[in-house]
Amino acid sequence: MTFACACWIGAFIPIALPMWTGFLILILGAAIRRPGIFLLAGLFASSIFSFNAHAGLTPIPPQPWSGSITLIGDPQPFPGRVVAIADSDIGRVQLTASSSVATQLRQSTAGSAFTVSGMLRPLAQRERLAIRHVRMSLTATRLEPDPSRSFWRLPVDAVRGLILRGSESLPAKQRPIYNGFVIGDDRGSDQTTAQSFEDSGLTHLLVVSGENVVFIIAVATPIVSRLPRRTRTIAMVAILLLFAAVTRFEPSILRATVMAMIAIIGVGNGRPIDARQRLAAAVSLLVLIDPLLVGSFGFRLSIAATAGIACLGQPMVKLLRGPVWFRQVFAVTVAAQIAVAPLIIPTFGPMPLASLPANVLAEPIAGIVMMWGSSVGLIAGFVGGWMASLLLAPVMASLWWILNVARWCAALPLPRLNLVSVMGLFAGGVVVALWRHRRMSPSVEHRQRPPAG
Repeated sequence: MTFACACWIGAFIPIALPMWTGFLILILGAAIRRPGIFLLAGLFASSIFSFNAHAGLTPIPPQPWSGSITLIGDPQPFPGRVVAIADSDIGRVQLTASSSVATQLRQSTAGSAFTVSGMLRPLAQRERLAIRHVRMSLTATRLEPDPSRSFWRLPVDAVRGLILRGSESLPAKQRPIYNGFVIGDDRGSDQTTAQSFEDSGLTHLLVVSGENVVFIIAVATPIVSRLPRRTRTIAMVAILLLFAAVTRFEPSILRATVMAMIAIIGVGNGRPIDARQRLAAAVSLLVLIDPLLVGSFGFRLSIAATAGIACLGQPMVKLLRGPVWFRQVFAVTVAAQIAVAPLIIPTFGPMPLASLPANVLAEPIAGIVMMWGSSVGLIAGFVGGWMASLLLAPVMASLWWILNVARWCAALPLPRLNLVSVMGLFAGGVVVALWRHRRMSPSVEHRQRPPAG
């Protein structure tokens, strides 16, 4: 954990040295095998990599430009324009198109290649886009498709296309919710639905997260269970990488995917790894590879929520009463909310207390949608028509429930909690837990005490 913290701190302190010195420092730190030296190696290597990452974002003077680009994300429509992030030979650019040029871009997806002409300008929102390595803004005046496509994009586009085609059999209001749950594509969702999810604390369901990775593993495990151990490990890693590509390598998915791969490799080698150790290893690796991730709010939320669940989840399950499923869902919800509160409240304001009942009622059903969509949803996209509607009938019923839970809980007359309230409730919970522990300790000692004589 301390190594992960060192790498995280180093990413905020760029040191102007060549990239190769960072790699050399890491290799030397690992070779010496002393914890203190390795800690400093992580700190300095992260600092050096951070400097080089920021150096690649230095803007160039505004000028006309022509060249080839490849979209790295799906285009986002806005009133009068379409915006997408693309790679080019001058670095990553924010591509903006309007009028007839926007029509061609709107129909494209990540991985599409174009020959483009336009005007390069400095970014208007430099800090927000820097975490995605965007260097310049490019306003397109001409856009011509390039039919070439990377070979690795074929299975990614096939899986994503099947899920999107399958969603066409759902009611129009449910489609963006379903696509958001399964692959993180919530384009087309109406403002009323988005507001009800926000007011009920269910917004996190509309985007892919580490929870999706858990369900992908649950779906894939029975399929690969009969394979030899090493082949099974390779197959699971390949499936996780495919899912990460399908969901456009979102920061939270990167964190969860790396954690899952570490766990799978550890189990495959007969060495299970604790969740906190997996989190620390994943954060260290990702920050060293891409130091700009420390500026991603989604990445920070993902780390905080995972740390909260890993540290507080199980103790809360033991303290609660009721069915196992209720205790687990409630404990995970509360643990995650406590951990992310110091990040969310200063940024977005008080958190809705309605999120507790909303998550308890919606989370288990959302899991069904994610698992069904990532398995049966592929078949539905392949067969289409009335068969797809039949296959996705459980999803339709589940989404009806989740949409209504969001609406019901958003209307509850419950307050919003500020940071002081959240920390006060947490402190109160700790006091109650300690009191219960002290109350139970004498009786436990009495039962364990051996009889006299």
